[in-house]
Amino acid sequence: MRTVMFSQARQELASLLDEVANDRTAVEIMRRDKRSAILIDKDEYEGMLETLHLLSTPANAKRLIEALEEATDGRNLIQHGLIEPKE
Repeated sequence: MRTVMFSQARQELASLLDEVANDRTAVEIMRRDKRSAILIDKDEYEGMLETLHLLSTPANAKRLIEALEEATDGRNLIQHGLIEPKE
């Protein structure tokens, strides 16, 4: 994550917006004697909110983690002739 001071961010706002949109990177904007803020792409922000929502209940989080483990192990995948199923 890149860090810039507020005065620099103000001068380079358009290029910072392009950077976070194109590179999907976050930029920390720091202010003197105040808390900093993070500038991120809207799609990234919405994705984080969706992830938080999906993981907000223990039962749903458990199901998602199990599904991820199965996919990583190659189990319970629908085959479309692209890869051979693992035994």
